[in-house]
Amino acid sequence: MSHASEREGLAASILCPDLSLDLRHLRDALLVAQHGSLRRAAESVDISQSTLSRRIQSLERRLGVILFERTRIGTRPTLAGERFMREAEFGAEHLRRAVGDMELVRRGHIGGLRIGLMASFAQGPLAELLAAYHERFPKVEVRISEGTSQAHAVAVLNGRLDAAFIVGDPRLPTCETRLLYHEPLFAAVPADHVLALRPRLAWEDLREETLLVSADGSGPEVEGILTRHLSTLGFRPNIAVQEVGRENLINMVGKAYGLTLVASSTLGTTYPGVQFVPIEPAETIMWSVVWSSNNANPALKRLLELTAAITSTDVSPP
Repeated sequence: MSHASEREGLAASILCPDLSLDLRHLRDALLVAQHGSLRRAAESVDISQSTLSRRIQSLERRLGVILFERTRIGTRPTLAGERFMREAEFGAEHLRRAVGDMELVRRGHIGGLRIGLMASFAQGPLAELLAAYHERFPKVEVRISEGTSQAHAVAVLNGRLDAAFIVGDPRLPTCETRLLYHEPLFAAVPADHVLALRPRLAWEDLREETLLVSADGSGPEVEGILTRHLSTLGFRPNIAVQEVGRENLINMVGKAYGLTLVASSTLGTTYPGVQFVPIEPAETIMWSVVWSSNNANPALKRLLELTAAITSTDVSPP
């Protein structure tokens, strides 16, 4: 073989090492280079000198180059060995970091989590849950999606969401549901409305009002509550179903289109022209978390562990 071919072979063996080389081989070579002696390197990791020597020889055979010169005063890297040490030290650190990161991923401390929300998380148990999760697992990238209950259900089923927080007790195929907490409802009233001046309302106070509900989200459940409390023989409340989300529904209240019901977590946000008034007797809506039984995301497991702290907790009015 020519010198040029030898150099090309050496470069290829160093720049493209056998992928079967593991951290132990790199560590052994770096230890010998650091200590300048097979004996001292072997003592530093409590193995025999002969074992370490065989490992280095095996590594040299696999690389196809001599890494160390053995002399009576010690062991020192060859030129090829010095180059290998520089590359190996850099690569070993990255490999150690990658292995460590994979362990953190396995434990749910690094990774990604996709969550679907319908509720406001300005305040309340859900806000506390997400804050606690982020504080405990800051290296998990959390992506939050707002949408309808139907859209979230489909996204959980097809794997685009890891979990969704949904009103009621949804039952989806191949999914699990955990009931979390009940949240009291308040009346959202235009600030200049006569009812906004009262410290609390009775359900009968809403009978003659236009009542806004959203077509999706918690809208159907809110509509059911209004119908149950206000309907009598020959009378049905004036319920106007709107194809808008929670934010714009409350903004419609601020523009005097009507009144609506909101969960207490919404009270953590200020809306121009809107006053929130408690209703007696109090009514609540129930929140659940739903996820696919086939989802093996470790970050999801950590989130579900935290939900145990808020399970079946009732939210008291602020």
